Amino acid sequence: MTDPNQSSGEKGHLVRAAATMGSMTLLSRVLGMVRDIVSANAFGTTWQWDAFLYAFMIPNFLRRIVGEGAFSSAFIPVYNEVLHRDGKEAAFRFANTCMSVLMTVLALFILAVELLLTGLLQIGSLSPTLHLTLDLLRYLFPYLWFVSLWALTMGVLNSHRHFFSSALGPVILNLAWIGGVLYLLPRTRGGINAELTMLAIVISVEGLIQLALEIPPLYKLGFRVSWVWDRASPALAKIGRLIVPSLLSFAIFQVNVMIDMTLGLLIGPGANSSLWYGTRLMQLPLGVFAVAAGSALLTSAARQSATSNIEETKTMMSFALRGIFLIVLPCAAGLMVLSRPIVQLLFEHGQFDAESTRRTAAVLWCYTVGLFAYSGQKILNNGFYGAQNTRLPMIVGGAALLINIALNLLLMRILREAGLALATSISGIFQFIALAWLYHRHVAAFDLKGTCLAFFRILTASCAMGIVCFFVIHFLEGRLPGDAFYWRALRVFSTMAISILAYPLFCLLFGVREMRGLLKKIFRHG
Repeated sequence: MTDPNQSSGEKGHLVRAAATMGSMTLLSRVLGMVRDIVSANAFGTTWQWDAFLYAFMIPNFLRRIVGEGAFSSAFIPVYNEVLHRDGKEAAFRFANTCMSVLMTVLALFILAVELLLTGLLQIGSLSPTLHLTLDLLRYLFPYLWFVSLWALTMGVLNSHRHFFSSALGPVILNLAWIGGVLYLLPRTRGGINAELTMLAIVISVEGLIQLALEIPPLYKLGFRVSWVWDRASPALAKIGRLIVPSLLSFAIFQVNVMIDMTLGLLIGPGANSSLWYGTRLMQLPLGVFAVAAGSALLTSAARQSATSNIEETKTMMSFALRGIFLIVLPCAAGLMVLSRPIVQLLFEHGQFDAESTRRTAAVLWCYTVGLFAYSGQKILNNGFYGAQNTRLPMIVGGAALLINIALNLLLMRILREAGLALATSISGIFQFIALAWLYHRHVAAFDLKGTCLAFFRILTASCAMGIVCFFVIHFLEGRLPGDAFYWRALRVFSTMAISILAYPLFCLLFGVREMRGLLKKIFRHG
């Protein structure tokens, strides 16, 4: 039997952890919007900006696989197991062993890549886009080393329920990026290529700062960084067994992104920039709520797995999914209806023109179709990884990759870069449904029927809110037709405010119990 007090306490820890990470992630996403606004103003959708985004994506791709992705997902469950079985000192020694291995492997890899890039740049027949991309990569790859180590230390802190400092990292990245664009780039001589090189250097230096900020909370926890080379460690061997399927699973998603961006280069100038801006807007609710809840759930699931608490695992999964649906589905409805006005408000100035707005809004609409699925995947994947089951997410991810490639080749002919976004959404929905079913069958038989019923009720309420949003924005565009920034902002924020007020009413009308429970808590504490 599950202890009700323990269940309530674990839910409380999950909510507090998600709230801490969510608030910091919200700040990061707001700063990310500022970052994208100043970048759009400076670079628009030029081919040079396409090249920079592609260059930035490659170390980011590897970071998400090696650092925040596969390694962290394999490391956290094993670290929690060692912590609960052998105590804090053994867990710290294990963490230092992992850090020593990761530092060495990444250093050798980055050195080899830097030598390869230097050799490739000697080829005289490279296109301007490819030459600039390779040149920028030389300055961006050190970022991978710093931020991968940061992800490992984040796993240690999160396992001890310290979430604040680890959630601060993306905030520092956005502040450094904004400062680089606004302060350093105008003082950089040599044109746009030199400006982008300076921005790449700023990002790599920021990775070092991000890692350094983890040291004080680790020190306070009692952790001391030391070189430990213990290849005979059983826990390290267990990570080796877990990391391969986990690596493939994370690689599949990131390969999807790589394929989209590579095909975007084939579509022509502006395609990758439109994909980037559309993705950034779509990821605002995804990053604030799904990633925060997923990161908190991973440590919770790992702790429950270490103590064989299956009933608690079932409760947590259903609780997390319903909470995500309650927040993400209305966000998706609002983003789809307001895709053009939001892009126009945020980006249409400087080098970002009306055609850029049209293309980015189409990408945003198509990405947002699958927003609930991306959010649910994060929760379910971390549930699998917390239970040390990495094989099933890998298989599902492989099938989703094949679906995405086939749909990419079909839809890009019709919808150009928006087709790439729509293909990602469709394959993401398939992946989410498959993961939910497999988790229910093979990991923990959570309340799948009740979760599905909650999803459809919340979806109905969100669609009703979307209809209200549609009529309000069109009414305001007829009554307040000015193109000045304040008119655009007034229309968008007024529509959002009315929609936010309407959403709880529709939830109550369609019997969404999760909203009723949330409102009771709000008014009780109010």
